[in-house]
Amino acid sequence: MDNTDGNSPIVSLTLILRLTAVMAGAALLGAAELTAQLTEEDDPTLRLGDLPTVERRSEPAVYDRLRRLMSDKPKVRKRAARALARADEEALIPLVDAYFFSPDEARADARQLLEDLSGKQFGSRYRDWFEYVGGREELQPPPGYAAWKGELFSRIDPAYRSILSPEATVRLRLREVQWGGVPLDGIPTIDDPEFVPPDAARFMRDTDTVFGVSLGDQHRAYPVKVLSWHELLNDTVGGRPVTLSFCTLCGSGILYLAEDANGDRVLFGTSGLLYRSNKLMFDDATRSLWSNLTGEAVVGKRAAEGARLTMLPMTLTRWDVWKQRYPDTTIMRPDPAAAQQTGYRYIEGAADEARAGVEFAVWQQSDALERNARIYALRIRGETKAYPLDKLREELVVHDTLGGVAIVIVLDSASGAVRAYERGERRFRIPGIAPVRQLRAEDDTVWSLSEGGLAPAAGGDLLARVPGHIAFWFGWYAFYPDTAVY
Repeated sequence: MDNTDGNSPIVSLTLILRLTAVMAGAALLGAAELTAQLTEEDDPTLRLGDLPTVERRSEPAVYDRLRRLMSDKPKVRKRAARALARADEEALIPLVDAYFFSPDEARADARQLLEDLSGKQFGSRYRDWFEYVGGREELQPPPGYAAWKGELFSRIDPAYRSILSPEATVRLRLREVQWGGVPLDGIPTIDDPEFVPPDAARFMRDTDTVFGVSLGDQHRAYPVKVLSWHELLNDTVGGRPVTLSFCTLCGSGILYLAEDANGDRVLFGTSGLLYRSNKLMFDDATRSLWSNLTGEAVVGKRAAEGARLTMLPMTLTRWDVWKQRYPDTTIMRPDPAAAQQTGYRYIEGAADEARAGVEFAVWQQSDALERNARIYALRIRGETKAYPLDKLREELVVHDTLGGVAIVIVLDSASGAVRAYERGERRFRIPGIAPVRQLRAEDDTVWSLSEGGLAPAAGGDLLARVPGHIAFWFGWYAFYPDTAVY
């Protein structure tokens, strides 16, 4: 995390309910105090009861020494530090975790050990050490690392112990998982909200932004000013269960088909954990962790199954343009009771203002674009590409090929909406003025833009929509460092 004082590992996100943040911080402080409770110094054993005895006996000694390094007793810490120094670099990854959770009186010893083992002097900021071990790709944690991580995070919320269990299948670099400032489900998810027609949407301004969704014959709009606070929504559109996951830290709002392999609905919540500054969701049924950006199950039962969600098309646009294009649309009505209970302000830009300055460590970085440059992100058949919105605004229509698929990307200058479609061998131009509703091909045929695809005015098959989404450059690059840039 990015800490203003550079020392304390505890930070409360200003975008969440103040009471929740205080409780989360208190949990972390209480955990540090619990860690400090030892028996006799001659044979110190932490009174944590964190793991069954048989697991404790089988885990590498480095983890018990790290527990002692977090003690409030100097002699215990010194002995632990001497023993850990002999572990060489093996201890570095779990040591950075211990540094985050160490009480103030133990941090100097933990930092000194970090410097001794690494030969680096990054100072006292946890963020710098986190990025360092993240970038050491050749470095591996000792066996039992998932249980260690779960043990530490369980001091914030006991639920993390079962999620990050010794038996859990892990399909990410667990060292890069961070606490995001809230416990499991600490940000309230929106489930099956109420909708109203446009003429009843007195809570909306024409210039407000919405996520526009069309499935089947149903059109729906979700106010960004509401999702910016709640970040996750479970709904049913056109008879299909969907999840709209909005990672505000990296600017990526993505719509997924929320069905399992059997076609049953899957409900998601916010885990409170981050991976490369991108939110990790969890499913209610198995409490497996899922990546917001890729739709993959990354920890737990669903990860063992290799589960992955299907991304669906969604459009980020202005409310006035959306309702004009789809007059039969409905729009999600904010729940006034939820706003009152949480203190959320459902005003355009209010969540961004509250969140200003909050950043989390990401070790893979690129200066090819400005860190928070907004891009349109596409992934087709394993190939990725970032299209800077500034360039799309200049060109409006972009022809490209990605993953062997010829595509056309269209930006509507009236609303800022971006859509991508398959194009075959055709090339298009915009025939009129904004808002963009049609394209004209080189053979002079006219094609209408829709949420499902490009529709020929003369009738015939659609050119399919290609799902993509807006994101901040840093968040996209952190996942896809090999991405091309338009």
